[in-house]
Amino acid sequence: MSTIIERAARAGGRAGLVLSAWSAVMLALPFLGPAGRQVAVVGDRDAAVRAIIAAGGTVVEARGRAVLARSDRPGFAAALYREGASLVVEGRLAAGCLSPAG
Repeated sequence: MSTIIERAARAGGRAGLVLSAWSAVMLALPFLGPAGRQVAVVGDRDAAVRAIIAAGGTVVEARGRAVLARSDRPGFAAALYREGASLVVEGRLAAGCLSPAG
């Protein structure tokens, strides 16, 4: 019985490690790479749109509780946080995960 529990604990630990690594990538990518990268601003839609406009970006699409945005300005992700965005994640990957519903 303890072997089953040990295996489950190891599998859970691996799953947690993969989830942590994926989260780190999603959070880091908006700050890396060239300007013009699409990002997703997660949270209140109206607040996200205000932050995007104030940071000099363009709204690409609104999906559920996230707004996809783009800007050619360097430092766009940091500007979004300065303007009150609650969470900024990588947009191309996040777009596939976000519901197109309302």
